[in-house]
Amino acid sequence: MKNATKNPDELKALQKRLLKDVTPQPHKTLEALDALVRGAMSYDMPDARADEAVKVIRREFVDLNELRVATDLEIQEMLGAQYPAIEKRVALITLSLNYIFEREHTMSLDRLKTVSKRDARQFLRELPEIHPFVEAYVMLMAFDAPAMPLDNLMLAALRNAGILGDGIPLEEAQRFIEHHLKPDEIHDFYFALRRHAEGDGAIKKKKDK
Repeated sequence: MKNATKNPDELKALQKRLLKDVTPQPHKTLEALDALVRGAMSYDMPDARADEAVKVIRREFVDLNELRVATDLEIQEMLGAQYPAIEKRVALITLSLNYIFEREHTMSLDRLKTVSKRDARQFLRELPEIHPFVEAYVMLMAFDAPAMPLDNLMLAALRNAGILGDGIPLEEAQRFIEHHLKPDEIHDFYFALRRHAEGDGAIKKKKDK
């Protein structure tokens, strides 16, 4: 049986250590669909590379509606076939944008601001091909909800730190962090953990004295 350990005390200790080394950026609210596109290009990738992908999308498409109706192959060619998991990322974007347009009859998720955070997150979780990182990223960055965007690089860093065992899947790890950190701590912890994971990911478990 795989190790399914979860260590809340180590999580809190890691939070303190990371925030001593990293100064988080101020929380900047994004428009929900922009957050969805950026999130799709960001999981398991350095932010710098995701930034370049988003710049290409903004340069090549007048708006997100034009992106919605473009073919997946056209978008893939613009972003580059060498971008990891490009087919999956583009499918997530186009299928989600079309789903939203069909459900909301507009290219906007403003309606989700009028419902509970729980209902908004459930809507996002029902998007086609959605990745756990992406739905949490939209909730955190667009709706200021205490959701923890977590990808495999960040999960590996948490495992290296002795916080999570190898048997903990991504969604369960997200719930664990969201449960054990205060809502107003999530954004800064996300930012700090991501910065470390983008390095060598070697957040080691604190040694006993």
